[in-house]
Amino acid sequence: MKTITIGNSKGGVGKSTLACNLAVAVARDGKKVVIVDADVQGSSLAFREIRESDDIGAVSITTPTIHKDITRLNADLVIVDAGGRDSAAFRSAVVASDLFIIPILPSLYDFWATSDTCGILDEARTYKDIQARLLINQYVPGTVLARDIEQALAEFADKAALMQARIPRQEVFKRSLVKGSGVQETDSRGKAAAAVKALYDEIISIIQ
Repeated sequence: MKTITIGNSKGGVGKSTLACNLAVAVARDGKKVVIVDADVQGSSLAFREIRESDDIGAVSITTPTIHKDITRLNADLVIVDAGGRDSAAFRSAVVASDLFIIPILPSLYDFWATSDTCGILDEARTYKDIQARLLINQYVPGTVLARDIEQALAEFADKAALMQARIPRQEVFKRSLVKGSGVQETDSRGKAAAAVKALYDEIISIIQ
């Protein structure tokens, strides 16, 4: 079993959307997947509740015992949707991970917040060897801001390398979630679906 934690100490970066779409990608690949919703808002748990298919498991763990409790789960991949603030539970989610993905929006505010999240990662690494990656979410290619944020994130390369995958800003992400579906199911030939597939393939190459 491998554990992927998606989290950032700054909220509003799209971590739940990414967690749910990755879970769908895992299920489509024929693997057993469980989402651990570690956010008190419960967005990933709500997604599971409205999803008709039983191909994705989901549990809520909002206590600082995530790194212990996940050992009892039966899955090929566990995806932890970590809360969007620094807390004991958030830190437990980081320690739980084999791969820690830090989603970041292409904005200066998100860039500044990344240093705080990397600081938490440094502390977690005193307990466990954790691979980490930065992931640009809601990416708009060809813009000055997109170019600038890519260059700026190189500052954190020694802590978390930048993933090659980019998740585009697409309305289909919102439309899919309210139906309990991933973008690969809603619009299988669209740019969003291709981006999620690229992200999943990259993750598998890292953890294997």
